[in-house]
Amino acid sequence: MSAADRTAPIRALRGHARIGWRDHLFGLAICVAYVGLLLSDAGDLGMSRDESFYVTAAQDYGRWMKLFWEDRASALTSEAIDEAWDYNHEHPGLVKGLFALSWLAHEAAKDGGEGGLFATDSAAFRFPGMLSAGLLLWLLYVFGARLFGRLAGGFAAASYAFMPRPYYHAHLDCFDIPIALAITFAVYAYWRALTSRAWVVMAGLAWGLALSTKHNSWVLPGILLVHFVWMAVAVGGLRKRGELEAATADAFSDPWAPKPAPGTLSTKPWWLVALPWLGPPVFIATWPWLWDFETTLERFGWYARFHLSHEHYTIAYFGRSYFEPPFPIEFPFVLTAFTVPLTTLVLAGVGIGTRLRAMLPRWARQRWWAKGRTEPDPAHTDVLLIGCFLAPLVVIALPSTPIFGGTKHWITGYPFLCLYAGLGLARVVASLRDTLGARLPAAHLTAPALVLALCLAPLVVQTRHSHPFGLSHYTPLAGGVPGAADLGMNRQFWGFTTGSLTEFFRERMPDGGTVFLCDTTPGAWDMLQRDGKLPRNIRWSASIGSADYVMIHHEDHFAEVDFQAWTLLGTTQPVHVLTYDGVPIISVYENPRRVRAR
Repeated sequence: MSAADRTAPIRALRGHARIGWRDHLFGLAICVAYVGLLLSDAGDLGMSRDESFYVTAAQDYGRWMKLFWEDRASALTSEAIDEAWDYNHEHPGLVKGLFALSWLAHEAAKDGGEGGLFATDSAAFRFPGMLSAGLLLWLLYVFGARLFGRLAGGFAAASYAFMPRPYYHAHLDCFDIPIALAITFAVYAYWRALTSRAWVVMAGLAWGLALSTKHNSWVLPGILLVHFVWMAVAVGGLRKRGELEAATADAFSDPWAPKPAPGTLSTKPWWLVALPWLGPPVFIATWPWLWDFETTLERFGWYARFHLSHEHYTIAYFGRSYFEPPFPIEFPFVLTAFTVPLTTLVLAGVGIGTRLRAMLPRWARQRWWAKGRTEPDPAHTDVLLIGCFLAPLVVIALPSTPIFGGTKHWITGYPFLCLYAGLGLARVVASLRDTLGARLPAAHLTAPALVLALCLAPLVVQTRHSHPFGLSHYTPLAGGVPGAADLGMNRQFWGFTTGSLTEFFRERMPDGGTVFLCDTTPGAWDMLQRDGKLPRNIRWSASIGSADYVMIHHEDHFAEVDFQAWTLLGTTQPVHVLTYDGVPIISVYENPRRVRAR
């Protein structure tokens, strides 16, 4: 056994894609452009139910932050903290705190006579979520470029940017895109920590930020531990047999193997020390509701129990409304196929297929049916990426896990799917270059542009077409929006589609009136008025009978509300139907008694 085998290092500098300031400048440009795109069309989206709650929380937190700035002693009393932070303590405080800071900056600009930093109040609350989306694309580009090359990294970012469901969520003051960013960064930091002591600290801090964002982060250490044990056992076995150097050379010779991070691979689990030492302190430090150490454990216990025993809201799936377990195991996999663009799925399949042999155990790679030259990289990065993609889907696939949020509950796995889509695109480009190279010398320049344009175009077209009905959009695999409606799939949730009816209500009630909101919250309605989409004299009504107009959002569990409207209003004929690709989204009924009396 060589000295190199005995001392456990794997020199991982060979084959590394050097990522420099130009790459980060390109990533920053992607980030800025995407945030600008989101800001440009955010006004088309009415505020969703959950957003309206987070707006209230952010305003409460913002008032506490101002108090903290002016009178720190008063702000740090238990009474002041609870008054501000007790609202919506179902979720940690970090992201809602960022919503608050964005709102405070917007208000400060208003006070300065500049009209605010943002075009609307809703944009001020939503900006941190949009910024998270832009930062995620920057991270995906850098991560993908390090792993599979710059072309792969660029398409990984683009394929996530133009995915209809994440594109919708990227506009919101919610946690789903921020937690996707936080988990992806924590995984990236862990991957870098395998070869760098400095990144060990960052891995712990990154997990703390993920904990401070949303409870999805709880399962991450388990995923990382599975990968680390897999890698350590594999490397240990190679050392024992004296095959480590040869196996490493084989991996480096594979053009499609993930490029190792710079540094020396270590099988000592320093990261496993960093996570519990650094993660929880960051979690507590960013959530003042936990600062009273006499109640910290009790309050954290309430928070954990809330999510471990979360109530079940109804959701339609193949013509059946599910509101209690057991839920269908295949649900997240079918919804992924029905909502992720086919181009992305196919290219990800090409990328995963390229690396499939490398993910097999050593004994399986030696069988005749697995023969080939594809080898795992020294860190077995494919196991990490596939684990991070599949784990969120597997958690939702458990029959007892609530499914009411649809794809938003597992879009944390999509960045890793997109990394393989980037690899798949790079593989297609290489094949095209090989095919055309002899006959077309310029193929090395034209092939990437041609393939990129052909693959990116359908993603952009689908995503733009999905707006502002992102949660109603389905891909051609489901038969599009009409096909999904025929299959009995969930048509929408959160009541945000009310934002598409503001022009109708303004025209129908020029002198004011009342509207029954159905699935839209009063807070979301108020935001439409704050943004200038509706006048203040068009008010919301708590009952069907006292409203001038009645909205019914087309979700299965509102069928009884539809029947109530028919009975109370004496008509089954709506005066307006909001549709998306011909599929009814909201029906609006007129109250004849109220309208005649006006």
